Amino acid sequence: MIHNIPNILTIFRIVITPIIVWFLIGFDGFTLHLVAVILFIIASLTDFFDGMLARKLQVVSEFGKFMDPLADKILVNSTFITLNIMDIMPIWITAVVIFRDMFVTLLRWGMLANGVSMNTSQLAKLKTAFQYISMYVGLVFILMGHFEVLDSLVAWLEEWFVTETIFAVTGIVTAYTGFNYLWINKVYLKSFFEEKE
Repeated sequence: MIHNIPNILTIFRIVITPIIVWFLIGFDGFTLHLVAVILFIIASLTDFFDGMLARKLQVVSEFGKFMDPLADKILVNSTFITLNIMDIMPIWITAVVIFRDMFVTLLRWGMLANGVSMNTSQLAKLKTAFQYISMYVGLVFILMGHFEVLDSLVAWLEEWFVTETIFAVTGIVTAYTGFNYLWINKVYLKSFFEEKE
């Protein structure tokens, strides 16, 4: 049973994502929004623990290698789209996050289909950090919006472009890592297109 814990955490992250989205979009009350934020925190922690446990327990599997990044993308993309729908996240940043993930995923699958492993970048960790910071900031803004006493603080943060700056940096870093994946895998891409000629 203990060997299945990493995969259980990964599947939990997938299952919990639509509940988070539903609580945020489908309801206006503070309580369910708070529950959604708490569930998001738990889901984001599983993103860290499932891979760590799989390596520690030495139960890294092909299922986990495939499902873990997929679960990450489902959680992240769904949250960015939700924040965009709720007028928290600018649409261009949401678009960059989604298209970057689609591009990298298709590139990875294409390379795996041809028996080639994708070269990964340490910058991906920086991208993930900025994305989670932006999502947490957006979710905190939703909770702050339930309290009139915090209106002046929200206005001050917006006036000084604090949130916009955090979101913009996230979008730029995300886009850059997409181009970086192109660059570090250029040898494969060059040979692939040469074969198609």
